[in-house]
Amino acid sequence: MAAMFGGAILGFALGKIMPEKYRGAPTERIVQNAVRMISLLSLLVLGLLVASAKSKFDTSDSQSVHFAANLMLLNSELVNYGPETDDIKSLLKKFAVAEIAETWNLKNGPRPDADDPPTLQLVESIQQKLLMMTPASEYQRAMARSASQIVADIVNARWLRSALVSDHSPQAFVWVLTAWLSILFVAFGLFAPPNLVTIAALLVCALSMCGAIGLILDLDKPFMGIVTVSPEPMLYALAKISVSPLKRAK
Repeated sequence: MAAMFGGAILGFALGKIMPEKYRGAPTERIVQNAVRMISLLSLLVLGLLVASAKSKFDTSDSQSVHFAANLMLLNSELVNYGPETDDIKSLLKKFAVAEIAETWNLKNGPRPDADDPPTLQLVESIQQKLLMMTPASEYQRAMARSASQIVADIVNARWLRSALVSDHSPQAFVWVLTAWLSILFVAFGLFAPPNLVTIAALLVCALSMCGAIGLILDLDKPFMGIVTVSPEPMLYALAKISVSPLKRAK
């Protein structure tokens, strides 16, 4: 915002010292045409950045819901397999807690114990224990096969989310957009009368532009900031995983 509003103040200052011969209608018309062209380019870039950031946010939100659903489905398959999977269910609960704490870092959210392994090690332990199981029936064999596939999907989704979060909008676009907007504000102030109404209008405009850029940067980091992906699906999944089969039956 400082760059844009500072551009307007610079425009006011340049307007005061600009020689009278440059204040004619032809000069003002050329400046207005240049401003329209830069405005159009800025609008296009702003629209692209908003669309890109919103698409990333929506994808992250969808992945989070799918991830939580897979955790509940895996827990259901382990329950159906039998009591032999109690240790795996315990690892799954620890994994869900660690994943929530690592992704959202909620102030009053669940926290892993100090001696709990990291999330990647937990999910690898789950995979290993599933492979080491010896099903006693065709039904258990089907449950074990399904659980192994779900764990593979969870690992894949986790890596996809990590890659998506690390893929930020090109900073060059943001800097170029800021530069263009600053040039526009210089042009606005160049021929504008320096009164309180004009200054207030340009200040509001600068705040609006700053808010739009801030929204882009916030949506580009879907798990931190003001607008974040909701942790509710994962918290709901953790609550379901934490319920014992006996309580669930009741």
